[in-house]
Amino acid sequence: MDISLRYRRTVIGPLWITLTLAATIVSVGTVYATLFKQDIASFLPPFALGLVVWTLIATTLQEGSNIFVASGHLIKAAPAPLIVHVLQMIARNVLIFVHHLVIVVLLFVVMPWPPHWNMVLVVPGFAILLVVLLGGSVALGMLCARFRDIGSAIVSGLQFVFFLTPIIWTEDSVRGTAFHWLTRVNPFATLLDLVRRPLLSQPTDAEQWLLGLVYAIGMAVIGLGCYARYRRRVAYWL
Repeated sequence: MDISLRYRRTVIGPLWITLTLAATIVSVGTVYATLFKQDIASFLPPFALGLVVWTLIATTLQEGSNIFVASGHLIKAAPAPLIVHVLQMIARNVLIFVHHLVIVVLLFVVMPWPPHWNMVLVVPGFAILLVVLLGGSVALGMLCARFRDIGSAIVSGLQFVFFLTPIIWTEDSVRGTAFHWLTRVNPFATLLDLVRRPLLSQPTDAEQWLLGLVYAIGMAVIGLGCYARYRRRVAYWL
């Protein structure tokens, strides 16, 4: 219902976002494949999947940081649990993410890569990502409800982190350089690879899964702690 109301009186609805993302993938992916002197058939699928997953991460965290402020009129009018607004926002973005997977299917048809049994690992990888996004959205939403300037800082910070995450560049291209450490200390790189690599039939090592679980447990604890302590104050901050 939320998506239908947002895109009412349109013909293809949220697929407009998918078309825009597809145009970005084709244009930017072609340019960067040429600049990096890489085969477009090997560069475009990882870039496309990375951008699709990053769009989910960035959109969820940006909207999550503003979720309680944007839902202030409902929070002050109806005694519903605050977590409902966060879950609604995440469900909306996951549904849009599913629309974006059409791009991945088309790429698989045009530039197929060999399927492998480890593709099923995308399910636990996506579950870890959702736990991180849920805990992060709750914590950031309460923090930004109290301090409004932080929301703008998060938007700017995510734009900066985008270029530090292996999306338009690959881990192999920086292997052996001082820049390679970013792929290990950057939590977004780990979370992205837990979804992207299984879909590309690429292996994920035990270190990535361990880090992913640590991030998920850590963000769940932070989100639950913030929710338990500050949920009754949010209405007064709005």
